[in-house]
Amino acid sequence: MRAAQWGVILSGMFLAWGGLPGCRNPEVSWPPVVEQARHARQPVSRSAPRPLPQVERAVWVARFHYRYPDDVRTIIRNCADMGVNTVLWQVRGAGTVAYPSRLEPWLEEFGFTSPGFDPLALAVEEAHRRGLRIEAWVNILPGWRGPKPPPLRDQLWNARPEWFLQDSRGQRQPLGDFYLILNPCLPEVRQHIEAVIDEIVSGYDVDGIHMDYVRYAWDTTPGAEKRYPRDERTLSIYWNETGKRPDDDLPSWKHWRANQLTRLVADIRNTINRRRPGATLTAAVFSDPHDAYNQFFQNGVGWLRAGLVDALFPMVYTDKLGDFEKDIEAYRQLTGGGRIIPGLGIYKHATAAAMRQQLAHCVDCGGDWALFSYGSLWPTHEDRSLKKGPSPKEQAARAIHRGVLGEFTGRDLQ
Repeated sequence: MRAAQWGVILSGMFLAWGGLPGCRNPEVSWPPVVEQARHARQPVSRSAPRPLPQVERAVWVARFHYRYPDDVRTIIRNCADMGVNTVLWQVRGAGTVAYPSRLEPWLEEFGFTSPGFDPLALAVEEAHRRGLRIEAWVNILPGWRGPKPPPLRDQLWNARPEWFLQDSRGQRQPLGDFYLILNPCLPEVRQHIEAVIDEIVSGYDVDGIHMDYVRYAWDTTPGAEKRYPRDERTLSIYWNETGKRPDDDLPSWKHWRANQLTRLVADIRNTINRRRPGATLTAAVFSDPHDAYNQFFQNGVGWLRAGLVDALFPMVYTDKLGDFEKDIEAYRQLTGGGRIIPGLGIYKHATAAAMRQQLAHCVDCGGDWALFSYGSLWPTHEDRSLKKGPSPKEQAARAIHRGVLGEFTGRDLQ
């Protein structure tokens, strides 16, 4: 199949799956990379990955929650004690990672140096010993974050500046407090991310990969949708595949950029099928599916309908029950019965009632849920980095969250 046809076919993915009211649902002819990702399965080797449980009860553990071996052991023990069955363990932040890698340096949170042990290996060992699933949580596109460049020459911001989103003048997103992302329209960027995933699933008995920031994360850059990417290389690829320039057909330009994310997701699915057969691929997605596609070109609905991912985790981080129910129901309707695991931002739940109502809604809809995050339930390494430690208000909020969680898992967490 010619490259030009690739973009034409996938440009209809969102509409073909009922993304807008009144749209028909034509048959979709998948390009080879997607067909291969949907159907390729290999014999299971090594220790078999644990499948998604019938009822998913997950918690996100962020990279700044741990630093030492005892942190890892304590976190996994607490996860088991509080009745969750899946740990979403962050291993990649913004072009730095939490395991010994040949591709990217150690986490900035580790001072860019080895902590003296392999946190991912220990987390996998401890999780499986306690009967928990563990998915490696990977920030897919972020390449750096911060007001200053990284101090390492081999970090992507310094080593591969051409890989980042650039405007028509060749200027990257400005340094700041939000993520600076890699350009998924470039084949070499997709190959690099695929290699990171390969490194994880080839080297560790994780039960799955959990993708985050698999979108154009330009939240804090004004006019970003129109400005990025406009570098010569991206425009050349677009011209070769479509025979168009961006301003010739802005909707097509938007769909094409969205399709580059789908290509990346398909590549990741293929890598997992090849290297860790049976492991799951899940994605944390923007709260509203229409905004996800229209603002950030994230076609999570399409990925789930195509079988590229096994489940979506809509990050509906709000204390308003109505908004929570509306966004979760939108995903359920658009995906036609695909696995939707609601993500609760419990850090926004100042009262027990807010958390209780949202968990009750999850139970009424099948029981799946994921909590963001571990740090809103228990003390973490991040607390120790604060001179005064957590405030009394934060400690009280954690106690509230643990109490409500215990109501739903049958555990005494006080």
